[in-house]
Amino acid sequence: MALRSPRRLPPLDPTNPRAFAGGLLWRRRFFLSAFCIGWAVAPLPGAWAAPRAATAEQPQPGVVLEGNEQIYCVLAALNAAGYDAGLGVDTGNSTRREVRALLARKSIVVLPGLQRFYSEHRVANNPGADLGQYISLALLLGSPPDFKFTVPQADLPPDAKDVAGLILLLKSFYNQANLLDSWAQAQGRYQAEVERYSDPVRRRISLADAYLRFPSGAYLGRTYAIYLDLLGEPGQIQARIYGQNYYLVVTPSKEPKLEEIRHQYLHFRLDPLAAKYAPEIHQKIELQAIARGAPSLARDFKEDFPLLVTECLIRAAELRMDKSPKAQAEKTLEELTAGGLILARYFYEALATYGEQDTSLSVFYKPMVLAIKPREERQRLANVKFSPPPQPAPDASAQGLSEEERLLNQGDNYIAQGKYSEAKAVFQSALEKFGPKSERALYGLAVVAANTRKPDLAEEYFLKTLEAARDLRIATWSHIYLGRLYDLKGNRQQALGQYRVASLTAAAFPEALRAVEGGMQQPFGSKPKE
Repeated sequence: MALRSPRRLPPLDPTNPRAFAGGLLWRRRFFLSAFCIGWAVAPLPGAWAAPRAATAEQPQPGVVLEGNEQIYCVLAALNAAGYDAGLGVDTGNSTRREVRALLARKSIVVLPGLQRFYSEHRVANNPGADLGQYISLALLLGSPPDFKFTVPQADLPPDAKDVAGLILLLKSFYNQANLLDSWAQAQGRYQAEVERYSDPVRRRISLADAYLRFPSGAYLGRTYAIYLDLLGEPGQIQARIYGQNYYLVVTPSKEPKLEEIRHQYLHFRLDPLAAKYAPEIHQKIELQAIARGAPSLARDFKEDFPLLVTECLIRAAELRMDKSPKAQAEKTLEELTAGGLILARYFYEALATYGEQDTSLSVFYKPMVLAIKPREERQRLANVKFSPPPQPAPDASAQGLSEEERLLNQGDNYIAQGKYSEAKAVFQSALEKFGPKSERALYGLAVVAANTRKPDLAEEYFLKTLEAARDLRIATWSHIYLGRLYDLKGNRQQALGQYRVASLTAAAFPEALRAVEGGMQQPFGSKPKE
């Protein structure tokens, strides 16, 4: 589920799952007691290992809180190339200003090339996404000076793939700007920031663990890495999930981003339960239609019901952990429901019962989900007035944007209802009106073809979708669908290749994660193993 995301997307904004959760997204899970939280430089397990970073202490691995050398190098290059977002904001931390001054005094031959690259790849009207594409890239790089990709370049997520050309320039910049010494000189400032965050983060994670009552050490081979970036636009929170590992990149701010860190941690711990108990969650799938009617709810939540369930549970758990006064909790629940998090109130009430008994949430989870009564929830939600969608950017064409969104949403709804001929007509209309590169329209036509037994046409549209895709969920599911199509054609190795690519980002979306795991275990459409 794509903790789906931001600051490019506010992490606690139900309209932006992947940004936090946002973008993209980006999602989460895991546990630590007050005695085993490790602010470590430990390598992360699995194919997507944590890049080398600098920090002071290294107790037990688990939660990692530190600076990150690859992020530092990429952001230093961007700052030299003209990345000025938030430069005048006072955060109480002068590291960015001093690094920029240091770089300005150097003779850097590759600088004009960096400036052209940055200018050509800027994301207009979205500073979070502009920075986020480079954060995604940095998280999938090995150590300098080589900066080798930790996954095949062809497998990079869409935003990182867009800026992968930076690496050749970055290698030259690293040597010409002497970033080895620059990074070493910055260690004192990074360590000071780690120390500022360490105790309050430790306390919040300890309290979260105590509330969840998960067994100590239940990390399941995964790591939650919090990287403090001192060179990015202030106040940014960038969340990512690659493979089994969760990442949160935090830029400078006067007040530590503790609530966002806890929110991502709760995803880290609870996302696996949504995947494990997806069959039980699907027994309540009829409620998804209600969530689809919420204009401000992000599409990732509308399309992945277990992801929506997890977000609702986390928001309810946060209210319980914070012991919010009744009036404040009621106001928050109303806002969450109006935003489309339709089960937040149910979980808030269910967690009152949870608090009166002694089992862990991992044990309480299944019966709590099974106890959801769709008919009662429909009655409770009957009079809810959903919040309007967010306003478009001031310089965007609101009328054109609205028409495109209306058409695409209509097509998605037709697919959900199984009305494939109607969906096909809508998506074709969107391509004709708004250009042939609409990833949502191409993806919609691919899904229509797949569900109407036209595998060759479906393959063609999924491949076109991947050429245009910027949305993480769409890219992930396109690979999954291609894997299934190749399985049905008997091309098992091609299918496994598609599942492998999808596995890099599938953990952000519980439905996608289960699909990838199933596809890796046996060919799609084959008889289940006994």
